[in-house]
Amino acid sequence: MKKSLRFYFALFFAKCTARILKLIGRKGTSMPGSWAIILCPDFLGRIPRPKTVVMVAGTNGKTTVCNLTEDILTDNHVEYVCNRFGANVNTGIASALIADSTFFGNPKHDLAVFEFDERSAEKILSYIQPDYFVCTNLCRDALDRNANVEFIADLLNKNLNDSATLILNGDDLITSHLKPQNPRVYFGIDKLPRDDAARPNLVRDITACPQCGAPLSYRFLRYNHIGRAHCPNCDYGSPNIDYEAKTVDQTAMRFTLLAPQGEETYRLLGKNITDLYNELTAVTLLKTLGLSQKQIASSLEKTELTRTRYDIQSASDKEIVLCLAKGQSPIASSRVFEFIAEQNIPCAVVLMNYDRHDAAHSSENTAWLYEADYEFLNTDCVRELITVGSRCYDYQVRALLAGIPQEDIRCAEKPENTAALVNFKNVKRVYILHAVFTRAAAEQLRDCLIERAKKETANEN
Repeated sequence: MKKSLRFYFALFFAKCTARILKLIGRKGTSMPGSWAIILCPDFLGRIPRPKTVVMVAGTNGKTTVCNLTEDILTDNHVEYVCNRFGANVNTGIASALIADSTFFGNPKHDLAVFEFDERSAEKILSYIQPDYFVCTNLCRDALDRNANVEFIADLLNKNLNDSATLILNGDDLITSHLKPQNPRVYFGIDKLPRDDAARPNLVRDITACPQCGAPLSYRFLRYNHIGRAHCPNCDYGSPNIDYEAKTVDQTAMRFTLLAPQGEETYRLLGKNITDLYNELTAVTLLKTLGLSQKQIASSLEKTELTRTRYDIQSASDKEIVLCLAKGQSPIASSRVFEFIAEQNIPCAVVLMNYDRHDAAHSSENTAWLYEADYEFLNTDCVRELITVGSRCYDYQVRALLAGIPQEDIRCAEKPENTAALVNFKNVKRVYILHAVFTRAAAEQLRDCLIERAKKETANEN
């Protein structure tokens, strides 16, 4: 699309809006992009795009993948534009392009790395197409807006162009079969010792071959439908992997990667299997963009996972952990539940992963609670389960159905009443599981628990 008078007016108004917001200290906002699209609905199609555009989507992990990728690019002095501090929908991408544009709307940088919400595919991909499209995984999430996984996959298939290079999770049968005619690169994790003891999830998003309907045969099933499988009756199945993590050493915090160039070693940033998937996704993307193993490995030695996803702090002899467990996302929550059980540390688990934003505007759909694996929390190391918020009794019912003893469950309708329910004598660690919109309340609870732990220790001495 050509630039129009309407486009220039929208661009000028948006740039003025961004300047005013900066002056009053509000930098991370999508308001400039919102105004640009209100004033010029096809603004994204008219603003010139950078030479190379990378878009990262997926149910879980896309924010972490983008953050890791951007941190490593920065460490290697590669300039780019991104929407890290804005929304991952069309208005956020528009705001990022506006901030990176000259007075006449031309891009200042040649590379763009955009996280985008796959539900917004039609609003974004209708106007700006990626050169590289990364998909971390596709699984059920927020039923009231995403419907089912097939619906999201269909949105991507209909709106992605035929020339984009796809960087896909080869361990995800749904993701790995997106746009089958496009050029593609696969990443994955080979079978690990932990997979032999993997406990199956309550739900699986694909169980039968979509080509012939036969039950799929799994070489291993890691979680949900993530693993390696094939159809015994036809050629449908997991692809050959281009970038495959082979061995994982959680003591040395290293993993080996079999890449097209040979075997490579990288620092392991986290112990959760999802941390490895996120790191592997970023490494594969960066290698595809042309960075060397030496550049990536060197940067990873200086990189940490964002503390908004996992943040652990000590309080006397206790540890307080803030951990993101997305509300209305059964697979994301189940991954956190299983990770807690794997640590085998006497702990209390505080569930603050209710959707405060949803509660303020509609009625939270509780169906997802019965797809999340609360059974993972029915283990000896979880000494206390504290449910929080207006839906706390719904969470209590789900926990009881998972077999968790009633005497181990406590409920707090108001977040400010939660701290008093934690019994430090029973536990060494407190996990506070929060959603995106309950982070502030989780931080307040953490601060209260840290103060309380210090006082109790002082009184004992």
